[in-house]
Amino acid sequence: MSVARQRLVETARDLFARHGIPNVGINQVIAAAKVARMSLYNHFASKDELVLAAFEAEAARRRQAIEAAQADAPTPRARVLALFDVAEALASEAGFRGCAFLNLAVETAAPESRGHALARRHKEWIRDNLAVQLRQAGAAAPEALAEQILVLWDGGIVGAYVRRTPAPLRAARTAALTLMSQAAAG
Repeated sequence: MSVARQRLVETARDLFARHGIPNVGINQVIAAAKVARMSLYNHFASKDELVLAAFEAEAARRRQAIEAAQADAPTPRARVLALFDVAEALASEAGFRGCAFLNLAVETAAPESRGHALARRHKEWIRDNLAVQLRQAGAAAPEALAEQILVLWDGGIVGAYVRRTPAPLRAARTAALTLMSQAAAG
């Protein structure tokens, strides 16, 4: 990846996450990335292409953070709970606006859009990751439990943004632990 393209993607990722896609113009990205206008158009045919590249980079960043947190966790249950630690770290970042991928799905609006599809793939990756951990933990219905925990995780992130406190994430983590305990007992 060229240096200019990388700067554009990273700058756009940061600006879109902090301000929202509709609130960030191409001129703002160019100025913040400190690249020539032609650099943008040499790498991206449209703002939509830049949005996709920025959120693909963010998805990779999130997967790496989740995998790193899980690598330090000693058990499958701890690996599930590690996702909540990642979410809490994200919530503490400057400019936190909730889940970047829920925002992407809403801001791109059309369910058939490529941005919406990217958000859906990212959420499916998280759900699948949870299901693997839950299967290893011996949960009776790991896919259903993964879906429930993903809903808790998403809700905790949104709640942390709206309420400006990590308390909803901590409550979601506790609820996930309760669900896992019930799944193990049942």
